[in-house]
Amino acid sequence: MKDKIPTRDEALKLLHEYNKSDSLHKHAYAVEGVMRYFARKNQENEDKWGIIGLIHDLDYEKYPDQHCTKTKEILEEHGWPEDYIRAV
Repeated sequence: MKDKIPTRDEALKLLHEYNKSDSLHKHAYAVEGVMRYFARKNQENEDKWGIIGLIHDLDYEKYPDQHCTKTKEILEEHGWPEDYIRAV
């Protein structure tokens, strides 16, 4: 996927694979909405920033001791673009 832009469905698949908690899902959806709002307000790509909002806590439930670092590894393993990884 390195050259391919990830879709919302791909982000949701990862979110649900690594986080089973309904509260974490709700949190991710809320952050997605906020990120989309600020992207729109700043004439940025809403889809991109919404996806980043969805996956920002990807590692939180499964790897709490590696929170913020494990997401980078997961996204690299799945071939996500560097700009998405760095934004998280």
